[in-house]
Amino acid sequence: MGAAPPVTDATPSAALLLATASRLWFEDLAERGIVVTDTELVVRAWNGWLVKQTGIAAEGAIGRSLLEVIPTIAARGLDEHYRRALLGEVRVLAHTFHKVLIPVIPAGANAAAGDVSQTARIAPLESEGQIIGTITVVEDVSERIVTERELRNQILVAERARITAEDASKLKDDFLATLSHEIRTPLNAVLGWARILRTQPQLKSRDHALEVIERNAGAQLRLVEDLLDMARVVSGKLRLDIKPVAMEQVVRAALDVVEPSAVAKRIAIRTHLDAPGVTVKADADRLQQAIWNVISNAVKFTPEEGCIDIRIAADRGVVELIVSDTGQGISAEFLPYVFDRFRQADASPSRRHGGLGLGLALARQILELHAGTISVESAGAGSGATFLVQLPRADDAVSVSALPHAAPSLAMLAGLVVLLVDDGADVREMLEVALHSYGADVIAVESAEIALTMLTNGRLLPDVLVSDIGLPGTDGYELIRRVRSSSPAIRHVPAIAITAYASAEDGIKALRAGFHVHLPKPVDSALLAESIKALVAAARP
Repeated sequence: MGAAPPVTDATPSAALLLATASRLWFEDLAERGIVVTDTELVVRAWNGWLVKQTGIAAEGAIGRSLLEVIPTIAARGLDEHYRRALLGEVRVLAHTFHKVLIPVIPAGANAAAGDVSQTARIAPLESEGQIIGTITVVEDVSERIVTERELRNQILVAERARITAEDASKLKDDFLATLSHEIRTPLNAVLGWARILRTQPQLKSRDHALEVIERNAGAQLRLVEDLLDMARVVSGKLRLDIKPVAMEQVVRAALDVVEPSAVAKRIAIRTHLDAPGVTVKADADRLQQAIWNVISNAVKFTPEEGCIDIRIAADRGVVELIVSDTGQGISAEFLPYVFDRFRQADASPSRRHGGLGLGLALARQILELHAGTISVESAGAGSGATFLVQLPRADDAVSVSALPHAAPSLAMLAGLVVLLVDDGADVREMLEVALHSYGADVIAVESAEIALTMLTNGRLLPDVLVSDIGLPGTDGYELIRRVRSSSPAIRHVPAIAITAYASAEDGIKALRAGFHVHLPKPVDSALLAESIKALVAAARP
C-alpha cells in the first residue's frame, strides 16, 4: 500500500488531518475506500482499498485536488455538495451509484465496471467546532445489491406461488362443492321418486316418475363420464379410432342429442350444414362428444326463445364449425379461462346454471387430440358468444354412415340362451328382465363357481356367456380362463364382459383373458342385445 507522505504544513489543522489520515489508513482497508481532504479539497489521505480499486497509488493522489483525481465527482454534480459541506450547510450525504463514483480497473474488481455499485458517504471533518476538511467513505455494494435483488425476486416468486396455491385451493374447494351439488341434485330426484313409486304403487304419474328417474340417472352418468374422460385425457390414456368421417353427419348426430333441451327452452337452432363432401379424420364418437359439449353450452346459456346459429365452412384444407348464440355472453375477465378445467364464471351457490365446468375443457382437449383448435369471441355480458372449431380437412372425401343406430328389434334374441353372471342382485335382475324383453332365454347366477359347475357338468351349453368382472372368490378373468381351457364343447362359447372397470386398459385386459367384447357399466340393454346378436352370428358357421 505504501505510507502516507508527510504533511509539510505545521498548522494545527494540518497536524489533525495528518493524525486522522494515519488512523484511517490502518482501519479496515479491504472493505471500503477512505478519502480525506482539507478545506481546499486537496487530498490528504488515500487508503489501500482505493489503491487496489483504481490503480492510483497514494503518492499519485495525496497533494492533488480531489476533483482532479476523481473527475466523476464534478461530472455528477457532487462538487456542490462538498462546497456546502465545507460551509457547514449539510452534515452528511449518502448515495448509491449504480455507475461507479470511484472508477475501478478490471484487475481490481470482481465484476466489470458497468456492473459495480458503490455507496458514497460524504461528510465534513470538524475540530473544536471548526470544519477542517471532508471525509468520503466509499463501499462496493455490488454483491449486497445483487443479493437484495435476488431476495426480492425470491420473495416475488414465493408470493406468486402462494397466490397460485391459494387460487388452486379455492378452485379445488369450489369444484368439490359444485361436484357435491351436481351429484346430490339428480340423486335426490332418483331416490325421491323411487321411494314414492315403492310406497304408492297406484301412483297416477308413474310414467312421469320413471322419466324423471331415467333423466337424472343419465345426468349422473354424464358427470361420471366427463370426469373419467378428463382423467384419461390428462394422463394420455384416451384412445381414438381415427378414420375419415363426414363433418355434417357428426354435427347432426350431436344436434339430435341437444335438440330436446333446445325445444324445452323454445330456442331456435338455425343450421347451415349443407356440406356433404366435407370430411375430417377423426374418432366419430369423440368428435361428436366435443361438438355436443359446445352446442350444449350454447343451449345452456341462451335464454328462452333465444337463437343459435350453427354453420360448417371449409376452406384451404381447414374445416370450420361456427356456433353463435344470443346468450348471456362472456365477460372480458373470464374470457381467458373459458376452456380451463373446473372454471366457471359463476361458481357460487346462487348460480343459475349447473355443471362441473368440464364440458368446454374436455371439448378443447379432444379437439387438440385431433390436431384441431377451438376459440371463442364475445363482446361481453349480454352480447352472446361465438365458438369457432377448426379441424384439418381429410385428403380424401369418404362418406360415413349416420351415427345414430336403429332401435333394436324386441325379438332380436329369440331362441338364444344367455348365461348371465353378476353378484349384484339388482343389476342381475335388471339385465335378466331386459334380455328377456328381447326374446332371450336367460339363466342368471350370482357367482363364477355356480356358472362353472353348470358349464362343466354338461347341464348347460349357452349361446353366449355374459359375466361381470368383479365377482367374489373367482373373478370374471379367472372364469373366462377356465372356460377357455375346458372341454371343446364349451371352450369356444362367445363371451361378453360387463364391468365397472371401464378404462381402455381394462378392456384390453378382458379381451386378452378370453372375452370377445368389453362393455362398461352402466350397461345399455339395447347395446348389450346388439352385441349378443352380432357375437352369436359371427360365431356360427
